Amino acid sequence: MANTTVLALFKEKRDAEAAVRALKSAHFDSARLGIVEPGKTHVQAFGKMAVVGVAAGTVVCGVLGVVLGTAAAGLLPGTQAWLPGGWFVPFMFGLTAAAAGALAGMLISQSVSRQDALYYEEEVEAGRTLVTVMSEADRAESARRILLQEGAFEASPIDAPIQKAS
Repeated sequence: MANTTVLALFKEKRDAEAAVRALKSAHFDSARLGIVEPGKTHVQAFGKMAVVGVAAGTVVCGVLGVVLGTAAAGLLPGTQAWLPGGWFVPFMFGLTAAAAGALAGMLISQSVSRQDALYYEEEVEAGRTLVTVMSEADRAESARRILLQEGAFEASPIDAPIQKAS
């Protein structure tokens, strides 16, 4: 059975602790429950991921641009020139593709940088208490309901979203 993690935010620590007790009494495994108190998080610096993304994008797209430019200039044996300009064409293709790759690499690396996790980390830094529940997917809704009943102002699974009942 697939596992799902449910995250809940509480304004008060005592409400979060009461929620954990309620989850334990509902037979959720205590080893799979967690509380993150205000001030106990570490917001990851995303600069390293950006540098890796820019470097990878620059290299991959730059090489691809040079190869395409070499073919377009007719510099490969057996190819016709699509663009006049000799070696200037692969140079410009490579330069342009490297710049586009650097931008794409940076944007992609930042979009994958745990956006949801960053939201929860910021909430905890702002004084909220975070409760985590790892459970089987079929019990995620039950965990979410218990968390909301105990005073969570937000509770949702992060692996398999549950739609709110109308």
